[in-house]
Amino acid sequence: MTKNSVIDGIYEDGLCLGCGFCESLCGKANVEMVLQPEGFLRPIVKGEVNKESEQLIQDICPGVNIVNDLPFDSSQSVWGKIEKTYSGYSTDAEIRTKGSSGGMVSGIAIYMLENKLVDAVLQVGGTSDDYERNSLRVTRSKKEVLECASSRYAPALIFDKIIDILEGGNDNFCFIGKPCDISGLKNFLTKFPKYKDRFKLTVSIMCAGIPSFRGTETIIEEFKAITPVKNLVYRGNGWPGFFSFIDNSGETFKMTYNDSWGKRLGKHVHNRCKICPDGIGIQADVAIGDAWETADGYPDFTEREGSSLIIARTDAGVNILHAMRDIGGAVYEPLALKTIGMMQPFQYKRRLRVGIRSVAFSLAKFRKLNYQNLGLLNNTKKLSFETMAREFYGMFKRSIK
Repeated sequence: MTKNSVIDGIYEDGLCLGCGFCESLCGKANVEMVLQPEGFLRPIVKGEVNKESEQLIQDICPGVNIVNDLPFDSSQSVWGKIEKTYSGYSTDAEIRTKGSSGGMVSGIAIYMLENKLVDAVLQVGGTSDDYERNSLRVTRSKKEVLECASSRYAPALIFDKIIDILEGGNDNFCFIGKPCDISGLKNFLTKFPKYKDRFKLTVSIMCAGIPSFRGTETIIEEFKAITPVKNLVYRGNGWPGFFSFIDNSGETFKMTYNDSWGKRLGKHVHNRCKICPDGIGIQADVAIGDAWETADGYPDFTEREGSSLIIARTDAGVNILHAMRDIGGAVYEPLALKTIGMMQPFQYKRRLRVGIRSVAFSLAKFRKLNYQNLGLLNNTKKLSFETMAREFYGMFKRSIK
């Protein structure tokens, strides 16, 4: 394996999210994305990486660069720029059931395709016979969109073929991804502005972190299932839905969302996600998560019909949501900001703590993180001194190991 100071430095500092930009920008003959034994993807340098490509990677990499291009004031510092907030769901029963919550991510994609607002949707999909093959798909129909529906709590190749896709035609797109995917795309479009007008809408799925494939394997091993397994899903077909799969003997196994994500997968989250400044889609036109109902101040994961938390951040996002509502494709209720905090307490707490964690990480690694216009200082000021000290010490200690 050839060493490269930029690519390998990002990986060795624990910042590489395995998105695939390195391969796309350098060519697969020079850099190839490879799944590692610890269950995450990384770029392996095999050939020459010129200075121009190094600089592009340094500037585009979403593990290092989260540069918010949407303005917001200090009163919105926790949740980012907001035009409208709703809880809601798709009125199409199939879409609502197959989605992880209220089906709004898939609903928006299908609406845009069926009304010819875009030619295709870029979103992550998997394969039924290999749960490790999560990758960016070009979908063009309701059937194809729904084949990609429901969350995937595992790594995925997002941008390894993005230039090939864009150079292969003149399609206009709706892009669906995690917050770091939206950041990566916007960083890329800043460097390649000729593609910018072809992305008509960005939709972010709220994210609590990327678990490694080892997390998935631990559940399969716990069940003592016979491998290989197929039809593995992390959620969906209900709300929140079950982690489920069929093993090689034909037996079906299921685990609740609270037990799978809350007690197992969440323990395998990528280290970079612990200093993530944006799990809530701050740069997207629309950000969508779970509109959890609460019991005793905590999210209630009892199975029920799904409901999405929806934040429209731009006029484009508002217009799509209202157009869907006007034709009866979706139902919404307005939400107050304080309600979002109760629905998504993890995201709220992480947004407050990430500023001080990032400082600790940067000092420990001698690494500058290019986090801009994210409200981190205002959020940190909301913490007590004791909390700041604890968060700083914990992250610094983990980072120097």
